[in-house]
Amino acid sequence: MQNRIDNAKIFTEEPEKELWRSLLQYSYKANIQRYYEERHIIGEAEKDNTDIDLLSNSVAGALLQADEYYKASKTVSLQVEPLLLYYGTTNLLYALYILTTGKMPNINNHGMHILANGSYKYIADCEIKFDHSKDGGIHQYAKCLGFSVDLCRYPKWRLFDFFDSIAEIRDDFERCYMSKKSKVVLLDVVDTPDGVVEKIFVDEGDIQNVIKNIEGFSSAYLKPQMAHNQNGQRYYVLRHKMNGTDIQQLSYSGQPYLQVAHEYDSKLLTIPKELNMYVSLFALGNICRYHPEIWNPFVTQDSTGEKLLIEKLLYYSRRMLPNIVLNRLLNKNITFVSDKYMPESRIHLVGEHEVKEIVRAEVQGQIRREQATNLMNGSRR
Repeated sequence: MQNRIDNAKIFTEEPEKELWRSLLQYSYKANIQRYYEERHIIGEAEKDNTDIDLLSNSVAGALLQADEYYKASKTVSLQVEPLLLYYGTTNLLYALYILTTGKMPNINNHGMHILANGSYKYIADCEIKFDHSKDGGIHQYAKCLGFSVDLCRYPKWRLFDFFDSIAEIRDDFERCYMSKKSKVVLLDVVDTPDGVVEKIFVDEGDIQNVIKNIEGFSSAYLKPQMAHNQNGQRYYVLRHKMNGTDIQQLSYSGQPYLQVAHEYDSKLLTIPKELNMYVSLFALGNICRYHPEIWNPFVTQDSTGEKLLIEKLLYYSRRMLPNIVLNRLLNKNITFVSDKYMPESRIHLVGEHEVKEIVRAEVQGQIRREQATNLMNGSRR
């Protein structure tokens, strides 16, 4: 199984503030230069031709503006909240690009636009078109995040296609859009005497479609085995292949899940969670900015429950996206926690074969002790 990047916990009584304090350390020129040096992003031969002041001012300005946008988004109503979060996230990704590449991005536009229609039943019916693959912001940021697929090659997108892949709103998605199916498959992880297994609750007719549309599934797992719980509910047991890849992802709450890919022209396309959120913020921000005739009735009169879904999406975007950017900068999974340090628990469950070995060792030890006692008693006589 492939190694994950390191996990780190930071104790704080104010997780969100501590997160931003960690990000804003890169608003200082000395810290930016140290970051470049420690990671060898700008080599000795490149230093003379690199405008460090330009890079430093761009990073610092972007992060400080992002902080202001994010703070402001907490004080306004849903009328403009998505727009402020989109601007703030754009600044975060702009700073991330410059810090991790040591270069200024070639960006002249968003790289996407929306096709809004007031006759849609849901806001998620909004169409999204990707364009300007060479100098569009979304494409530059996607490559920086390790996603190199040209989204412009896929012409038909709706906001549904990004909502359905965000684990944090999975239940709301399926409750609100009853004709749609989330592409997030939750995992129930169980420790057994034979190792860790994962359970998924998928309908029998869907299991093959789910498997074939999860990238890397055959490299990670053996063939799923059907089982039933005490209530007769059917589920499938997943067992990892020895030395198989790890394709499991974690939601903000720590819930593990697998991501089902989109399928276009018989090709699978799995978009990272941060890009799903970013594109969603763009679409929502554009609707509220340029189509108030659609957005205002939605905010004030929604009867579908979609408003609750979008409010939850905005909340998680505000908490998760800055953390994801910090993780990328430090190459660690940083978690801000409020519980104080506790000694690591060494208690673990043992399997049947381990129990037998423990009992056997204990019995043999008892026999040896009794024999030694008998010998001592005999010598005294």
